[in-house]
Amino acid sequence: MAFALAKDQTGFIERMVRSGRFNNQSEVVRAALRRLQREEEDYLHPPPITPAEARQVYRRNAAWERVERAAAGRVKPE
Repeated sequence: MAFALAKDQTGFIERMVRSGRFNNQSEVVRAALRRLQREEEDYLHPPPITPAEARQVYRRNAAWERVERAAAGRVKPE
């Protein structure tokens, strides 16, 4: 498989190898791909929110709805 990289990306890969953190360029690219895979997985399948987090969200939404109704003149603000 072949791919093109920008000069700054090539430089970064070379610096990682020179630093001794990786043995070769392929290791750097594989590590970057593993990180991207983890990030994508976390984005697509986030952990469920806790009951406390859910209460916070709904409380915030209810407060905002009261503000919007008051601004529209339908309800007096509390």
